[in-house]
Amino acid sequence: MTTKESSLTELESWDIIQRMIQEAKNEVRDDGFFYLLWGWLVLVASLGHYVLGYVLHYPHPYIVWLLMLVGVIGTVYQVNRRSRKERVKTYISRFMASFWFAIFIAIVITLIGGGFKIGFQAAYPILIALYGVATFTSGSLFRFKPLIIGGAACWILAVVAFFVSFPVQLLLMALTTLVSYLIPGYLLKASYRHERV
Repeated sequence: MTTKESSLTELESWDIIQRMIQEAKNEVRDDGFFYLLWGWLVLVASLGHYVLGYVLHYPHPYIVWLLMLVGVIGTVYQVNRRSRKERVKTYISRFMASFWFAIFIAIVITLIGGGFKIGFQAAYPILIALYGVATFTSGSLFRFKPLIIGGAACWILAVVAFFVSFPVQLLLMALTTLVSYLIPGYLLKASYRHERV
């Protein structure tokens, strides 16, 4: 094989890799649906818990967290719907699906083990840190700065959360979802629409 043929093959290979990465970005990033779904649910639940418990003094303010069931149902429905449309599953999209599932399991373990064993005041900073890991990693993989910044902001908020009361942690959780899920989610949605035009 000549050098010219070898160079052409390398260029073609590079082009295929770039197209696969772009396709995976579109698959995983899509329209920001999951960031917006979970961002709004956690924001409403955090603020709802705060208002019910510390403004209205309702005896069971945690009841508002049942909203997370809407997130689980919405996520399962959307994942199934998108899986049926998917032609090819790339390594990147498989990695991201596994990664977010692992983050979800870590959050559940933190809530069950940490929340009920050592108290939710100790568990919430860990949850905020996990949100940071998830969004920072996703943003780094796809070079999307709002997610990277949101992830880094989560880590700062997680450190602060260790030194404040539980009611303030609820407000920090709301702020966390704003900077790491909602703002990046709306920017993803705008970017997705722009790319589709």
